[in-house]
Amino acid sequence: MSYAGGTFVTSDEVADALVHFVATVPRNRRNQVVVVPGFSADGESTPVALVLGPASQILSQHEAVSYVEPETHGVADEVRRQASSHENTARVESANGKASLDYDVF
Repeated sequence: MSYAGGTFVTSDEVADALVHFVATVPRNRRNQVVVVPGFSADGESTPVALVLGPASQILSQHEAVSYVEPETHGVADEVRRQASSHENTARVESANGKASLDYDVF
């Protein structure tokens, strides 16, 4: 993955989920911190924190590694869940007969 001028290695499944996240976040959403497992050259896991939002630019590219891809079961599902929680929803509140729309509902 390439992000903010740097690169890191993660599982194919997590990389796909991150691309999905950025592609599905509506333009009116705020940035969100997403932490995923990254891996060193010898396969050791290290957390990678990303600030993702509608303007994020990431690149996913397959990387051949010399180790078995570490288990990241459930991480991609969690990233996809976070992406779906960013659906473009609005809450209407009425006070004194006037409605106000809040588009930043999480």
